[in-house]
Amino acid sequence: MNNTAETWNQRYLSTNHSLSMPRTFLMEYRHFLPENGWALDVAMGLGHNADVLTNQGLQVVGVDFSWVALKQARETYPRLFTLLAELPKIHFSPASFDVILNFWFLDRSLFPVIKTILKPGGLIFFETMRYDADYTDLDGNPDYLLKTDELKIVFKDWNILVYEEYVRVTSRGGPQPAAHLLARKPIERQRSSN
Repeated sequence: MNNTAETWNQRYLSTNHSLSMPRTFLMEYRHFLPENGWALDVAMGLGHNADVLTNQGLQVVGVDFSWVALKQARETYPRLFTLLAELPKIHFSPASFDVILNFWFLDRSLFPVIKTILKPGGLIFFETMRYDADYTDLDGNPDYLLKTDELKIVFKDWNILVYEEYVRVTSRGGPQPAAHLLARKPIERQRSSN
């Protein structure tokens, strides 16, 4: 197990972990979700977001590298399918999922994977931290921070339903720049044989 996974295991063992409810962004836009199909929750954590999808009628695969998080998620939400894996070292067939969630996790090598494994017409909910010179502490790893408009650029060929860059207040009271995106993968048009 790598050190990062062990750090997250310890966080999830803590009784006051801050990720204890579904993301507001998902709750506000859940009316876009289909009533059936398959969904993937990338870096699922404790399963709160995935449970929103199962309650909608979706079958959900949650992936995380923390066995502690997956164990707690399975105990709390037994309808979830869980998979212990280090992202992006994961392989699914093309067009496997109707919905993909990616909350508070950034690995740019997953962008092409997401584009491949999401079905045409499928939805991506993406929300994570971003760089903002007015707020961002440069002591952290900048690889974990989105650049300005990065999600809009990565998904520029998709139907972007919601996009916002904002500053939220953290559980510690400090500012945290972030961005969220809800986008639909285009449906490929069939070419006429005439």
